[in-house]
Amino acid sequence: MERPDPVSRRRGRTFESGTLPILLIDALALLLVVASGPAAFLYLDSSHPSPIVATAPPGAQSSPTAAPGGTPGLGASSVPGASLPAGSSGSAAAGQSPKLVVGNGTWAQVDPLPQALWATASASLRDGRIMVIGGATGESSFDAVASATMFDPATNRWSPATPMLQPRAYAMAVTLADGSVLVAGGSRNGQPLDTAERYYPGNGSWVAAGRLNLPRTQGTLTVLQDGRVLAAGGGVEGTPGWTSTSSTEVFDPKTGAWSIGAPMEVERARHTATLLPDGRVLVTGGATTYQGDVGSVTATAELYDPKSNSWRHAASMSTPRYVHGAALLTDGRVLVAGGWYATSNTDPSHETAEIYDPATDRWSATASMADGRAEFGLVKLPDGRVLAAGGDDPAYKVQAGSELYDPVSGFWQPMGNLAAPVMWPAIQALPDGRVLMASGALDALAAHVTAVCEIFAPAPR
Repeated sequence: MERPDPVSRRRGRTFESGTLPILLIDALALLLVVASGPAAFLYLDSSHPSPIVATAPPGAQSSPTAAPGGTPGLGASSVPGASLPAGSSGSAAAGQSPKLVVGNGTWAQVDPLPQALWATASASLRDGRIMVIGGATGESSFDAVASATMFDPATNRWSPATPMLQPRAYAMAVTLADGSVLVAGGSRNGQPLDTAERYYPGNGSWVAAGRLNLPRTQGTLTVLQDGRVLAAGGGVEGTPGWTSTSSTEVFDPKTGAWSIGAPMEVERARHTATLLPDGRVLVTGGATTYQGDVGSVTATAELYDPKSNSWRHAASMSTPRYVHGAALLTDGRVLVAGGWYATSNTDPSHETAEIYDPATDRWSATASMADGRAEFGLVKLPDGRVLAAGGDDPAYKVQAGSELYDPVSGFWQPMGNLAAPVMWPAIQALPDGRVLMASGALDALAAHVTAVCEIFAPAPR
């Protein structure tokens, strides 16, 4: 959702279609990447330089035996219950799962971010801290920042981390098996980015992590079971509108290189991608095109098999969705909820939800949320329930409500209200079962953004 041309400005669902090339690049980024060839921000260009191979710097955190895992979407992958390095500030003892906190289903404000932001990426580190990365201080990626900030759940305080090599909003981020954080793509100054970088918590440094074969913004990253990372879809600029891509690529953390993967059957952006227990990846919905006030949204779903590097059609959802949410349930099924069904001013957000069963390749209806939501926070709790919070309601008003889905009963239960209604927040589950929501836009056009951070403490089942 970025700044459009004046003709294509629409309530709450605008993509960035600026045509200005990037004229300035951070000096630090230049030092790291220019030696490998021209800084390539031109998309649909087959003349990219060879990918930059970035090895871990001395003193970087490394744990090759850690099990990869991931939860795609607005947040990043995490490794629940992973062993903690000596001297970490996480809330769990080494080798032990933290004791879950029991609350009363309400939100409490904690230390705010140093800067008001939205369209951030976020990642859960192996020591329990949460990292909020990049984002924008205003309506679009013309206001992108390079900042990175750490939240420590043991103290409920934020501390600055080393900034990224370049500003980026709408970026994709995941935590890799060795504990480093991969950030890729996104937008800056109205253009999608083909750069990637990797953060090493052990020494607080960023290094270049190769170059995507195609710039992409608002796509998905998914950590595969073998530790590689699948990048799928996203937005590619096209004047006067905005077009999605079906292209995919795979990042190998061992070599630092990106390789082209099999394309999806359908172009899509602002979709969801969920790693299934059998190692496949389920993608659902997404916007396929956006031209002025007319665009298209898909109800299709497909499955990626990393062993064969191939996609196959999966059963379609009951209705088109984009800017929706998805969560892997404990039993291996996938819950999908909310989103918009079209890219026009007559597309109120969904309150409906449905569940995909990989064993039968079927979708089944489940209870609807109390409120329609799009561009909201959705995250699974350690006890298997799923929290939905904030987002745009059917009247395009940003809402403060939250609700909790119980897959055992199949119903949603209203929870407490946020102090600040937000859309496109950073959201992550903490190791102790609480949920952190940070930053976000206060209105559907992101004319006003917030630094407010809140923690949700779920009541027992």
